[in-house]
Amino acid sequence: MKLPNGDRAIIPIEKLIGYCLNPEHPSGKHKARVFASALGITAQNVEELHDLLTRSAIEGEVVQQDNTAFGQVFKVDWAVPSDEDIILRSLWEITSNRPYPRLVSAFIK
Repeated sequence: MKLPNGDRAIIPIEKLIGYCLNPEHPSGKHKARVFASALGITAQNVEELHDLLTRSAIEGEVVQQDNTAFGQVFKVDWAVPSDEDIILRSLWEITSNRPYPRLVSAFIK
């Protein structure tokens, strides 16, 4: 199954820089370290992660779907084309007020 409306995914650059690629963030620092070591992606080249997540939202496979009080959450796995041994996992939320998936988190699986 593909992510519903994946072609209209919302991926805030601020979330990528402030969380996923922030080596100082309490819970994001580990993600930042792995993105840098596995893909060479840091806050300085955040566009690369944004592009990968955009592609993963369209091409990736939903591996788990849950309902929460806020809406539906989807886990998407996608093999990074430059190294298919690297799996980019992203979590997306869709609510009744927002039918387009919004990025919750992303990391290397």
